[in-house]
Amino acid sequence: MRPAAAALALLLSACASAPDGPDAEAALAALADGREAAERGEHGRAVEHFSEAVRENPELAEAYFRRGVSRVQMRLDRATEGDVRLLEERAIEDFSAAIGRNPLYGDAYFNRAMVRASRGQYRLGAQDLLEAIKHRPQDPEPHLWIAKMYDEYFEDMQVAANEHYEKYADLGGRDPSARDRARAWKELKRQAGAAPAAGRTASAEDEKKAETLHGEFKRLFAEGERKKALETVERLLRDYGHTVYVQGRTREFNALLNALRK
Repeated sequence: MRPAAAALALLLSACASAPDGPDAEAALAALADGREAAERGEHGRAVEHFSEAVRENPELAEAYFRRGVSRVQMRLDRATEGDVRLLEERAIEDFSAAIGRNPLYGDAYFNRAMVRASRGQYRLGAQDLLEAIKHRPQDPEPHLWIAKMYDEYFEDMQVAANEHYEKYADLGGRDPSARDRARAWKELKRQAGAAPAAGRTASAEDEKKAETLHGEFKRLFAEGERKKALETVERLLRDYGHTVYVQGRTREFNALLNALRK
């Protein structure tokens, strides 16, 4: 399941930029009208109000952001007629305009990431999620979605995905499968670091056995013996984590373990 599919409907609260100039009052009034319409589910009307707010004060970042959110909601509504892809493009433009006026706008980065990911623009989506994480450091959600994105659409990003699952859990995220991944990742890191901490010294024979066991894993994996391959990697980390051979490949082995346990 594409991570963006479930996330497009999220409406994330955001602080309004303080407008100035002679049209500030009219802009805020239109913004309030738009928010009320959106809360009633009247997103077409909300877009009209937010557009009025933008005309009254082109620097009001929240008006662009909320217009983008309403356009996403219209895109998700099956009753919407016309080219719904155009609504996505305009939503991206709105989120970009909000960011242009407030580069710290974490909500706008997050929502733009979700729309971009829904269009298959995963690299751009991941970049936006990293910005959302930067500007919303206590919010677990961007960590969850970038972890899922790394899992599904990026090669060799399993380690990074696991780190984001761990951060998601540390910040209080409640998704059960994500928390399970975080616990497994922490345990793997603990196992990988336990042997050297105990002061074990790797012999030449240990190094050779580690290399041999790695070769055995490759054979099992190539033959589709996933369960036996998983057991082999676990043994490699448990019994030979103190070797130079394994320590130089810890990230690789942890990523393999994570993939095999899916």
